[in-house]
Parts: sequence; C-alpha cells; structure tokens
Amino acid sequence: MEKLFWGMVGLCTIAFAFLLGMYLNQSGVLNFSAAEETTTVASEEHPEDYSEEIQSLIEASQGNYATAMRVLEETSEENEQQIADNRDASSSNGGANSNENSDTNQSSNANQNSNTGSSANQGTSSSDNIRTNGEVDPGRNDDHRFFLEDPNTTEESSIVEEESSEDVPSSNQDSEYQYDLFADHVVIKKYLGSKSDLTIPDTIEGKPVTELAASSFASSKNLVRVSIPDTVKTMGSNVFKSSALLVDVDMPEGLEKLGLGAFDSCSALARISIPDGVTEIEDKTFNACESLTQMKLPSSIRKIGKQAFLDCTKMKLTKLPTDLETVDDEAFMGCEAITIAKLPSGLTQLGTSAFEGCLGITAINIPAGVETVGSRAFAGCEAITELTFRSGTTVISDEAFTLCKGITEVSFPKTLLSIGEDAFSGCTALANVSIPKNTISIRSGAFTGCTFTSVTINKNCSYQTDSFPSEVKPEFY
Repeated sequence: MEKLFWGMVGLCTIAFAFLLGMYLNQSGVLNFSAAEETTTVASEEHPEDYSEEIQSLIEASQGNYATAMRVLEETSEENEQQIADNRDASSSNGGANSNENSDTNQSSNANQNSNTGSSANQGTSSSDNIRTNGEVDPGRNDDHRFFLEDPNTTEESSIVEEESSEDVPSSNQDSEYQYDLFADHVVIKKYLGSKSDLTIPDTIEGKPVTELAASSFASSKNLVRVSIPDTVKTMGSNVFKSSALLVDVDMPEGLEKLGLGAFDSCSALARISIPDGVTEIEDKTFNACESLTQMKLPSSIRKIGKQAFLDCTKMKLTKLPTDLETVDDEAFMGCEAITIAKLPSGLTQLGTSAFEGCLGITAINIPAGVETVGSRAFAGCEAITELTFRSGTTVISDEAFTLCKGITEVSFPKTLLSIGEDAFSGCTALANVSIPKNTISIRSGAFTGCTFTSVTINKNCSYQTDSFPSEVKPEFY
C-alpha cells in the first residue's frame, strides 16, 4: 500500500512539473533557447498568468493526491480492524482449534491484502509486523529475500561442486584381480590368480596400472617370477610379504615409491634391482630375505630404513648409494656377505646396530657428517682391520666397535668429545690408541680387553678405573 501511494504521488508530481514547464516556456517566463537561464520561479513572479488549462491540471493533481491519502488511511483502518477481529476470534476458539484459526486468518489476510493491492503481503498475522511509513524492517538482515542471492546457498553449491569433482573410483573384479578403476588410472587391490610366472598387465579397461596396493600379492603360495610394468609408480607396504616361493622380480623403471615391508620374509627371493627414482628403502623392505644374493641400489637412495636388510645373510653388496644420508637402526644387521669398504661422504646418520655382525667388511671410514656413531653400529665386525675417522665425529656410542678383533690401530679426530661404555671392548688386536686433548669423557669398559700398554689423555678428562686395560696407567697432556 505504501508503494502504491508513493507511486501515485510521484506520477502526479512529474506530470505537474512537465506541464508547468511547457506553459512557462510558451509564456516567455522561461526561455530555454536564450544564452542565459533564469532560476526565478515563475509561479512567484506571475501567478496571475496561469491559464485555466494549467489551473485545472493543478487542481486534478491535488485531487489525486488527496484520493491516494484517503485510500491509504482506509486500508490502514481495515488492516487494524482485521487484526483485532482475528485476535478476538483466536481467543474465543481456544487452543484446540488454534491451527485451524491460524490457517483461516492467514487466508483471510491474504485475500484482504490482494484486494487492497498491498505489495508486501507480510503484515496481517501479527500486530508486531505493522510498521509506519519509512520504518526499517528489523528482520531484513535475516531474510535473504533482501539480497540478490543467498550467500549460504552459494557456499553450499561450491562445496557440492568440489565433492563432485573428486575422482571416486569404482571397485571392479575380473578372473585375476580386484582393482579400483579411476578416471585416468587403475590400482590393483588384490591378486586372485594362481600363476607361478606372472606378468602384471600395464592397462586394465584401457587405463594404466599405476599402483600395486598394500598386501595385494602378499602370502602367495604360487608366485615364483613376477614382471611389473613400467607404468607402476607405487608399490604399497607388504605388497609381496611372505610370498615364500617368489624368486625373481622384474621391477618397473618408473617406480617412485617402494612401501615398507614390500618383500619382508620372501625367503626364496634371490635377485632384485631397485630402479633409479626411488629415494628410500623403507623399514623391513627386504627383512629376512635369506636367499637374496644380488642387489643393486641406485644412487638416488637417500635413506635405508630400520631392518631394511636385516639378516640378508647371502646378499653381496660392495657399494652403497652415493647420495645416501641415513643408515637407520639394524639396516644391514647380520648381512655377513656384504663387503663395503667406504661409507658415502654425505652420510649423516649411522643408527644402532646399523652394520652389526657384517663379517665381510674389512675396512671402514667414518665420514665427517656423522657426528654420532650409533651404539653397536659395527659390533662383531671381526674382519675390520682398518678404521679411520674424518674430523666431525663427536660421540662414539656404547659398544660401537665391540668385538672388532681385527682392528690394530685407531687415531681419533680432534672433534671427539666422548667414548661410550664398552665402545672398543674385546678388540684384542688394538695395540695403539691416540686420544685427542678435546676428549672429556671415557666411560667404563671403553677399551677393556685391548692390548695397548700406554695412553695419554687430557688431565680434565673424566674416565673410570676400568676404562682402559688393567695394566695401563694413563698419562696426561
């Protein structure tokens, strides 16, 4: 009703102004073609010049304005009366018929609003919704009809679009494989066949096979030889674990990740070559591969994880990867056949028992980046006859070289601060030791059983009475 009223007033005002301007222009009071325009209001200078035509238009406009005001007042009175009637009817009918009365009142209000031309159709169900002209609707910020679009709806739509864009695989199965089919690749989930000599396909349903999922070929009782296509980028954890008859695996050239325990306890596995691009041999990858003899590690390997080659007693390895940085705990423990003579210069971590029991190692150098030699790192490596340290090592941990019976001489770096408990105990051939001035701690049993007869240490160095052979009395710098 408010919009109707103000619309009528606006139209009347525009019509009046237009006609008045035409009259003043014709009468010469306003001359639009002149060089200078006057701002004098014609009605104030020549009120007597109004023609009967213009005067009638003015009176008509005033009449329309008065009519609009009467319509607004009458509609407001009718609305207020209707609200009062509805309230009385609701009270008289009681709570049992409240729903029916509410529907009736809403219908009546809707009809009334339609008949009177009300533009909003909002305010007849409660007196709280009645607003005077120009009053702001206090609930407009909660009603999304006041906005061009609902921001919540937009956000929900974007979430739905993101979810729908995800590549959700379909799980399928054929006579040999269970697999997940994605839009652009396939992941083999499980091998169902019984072949002994298996060539894994490079495509399934026209999509490249890019991954062998965790345990997908584990505990096979038939597989002897397996050829993996070059499309495979990932081999999951325990992928061939405990496949007792598996002897030979042709690895994919495009491989990027080899999961932990991939060939754990494959006791018959004899040879394997890790392709370039793999950067880590994860924990237990070749644990207890007792028959493994031929192993090639690419230069790209940076880390060899815990127990990665534990008890690979027949593995022949002469060289470690040039980019190797970490040899973790028990990585090569019990690898009796390896004959490495040099640790990579970039090596920084040498874990507990990293090379314990490696009987084939005859010489070893500790690079400058290895600050701490882990406990029992070379324990029981009886064939080592030559041991050298680069400047940088600060700690030799407990039992690091215990029972290395071939070592005859050791010269420690100036950076060495501490020698751990039993670090060289049982090194029965060790006849000459040079300990630097900076060494401040030599723990119990560090050189028990060695054969050297004299040693010089810093006078401030902390040592135990049994740190050296019983007959040795240390001298001081």
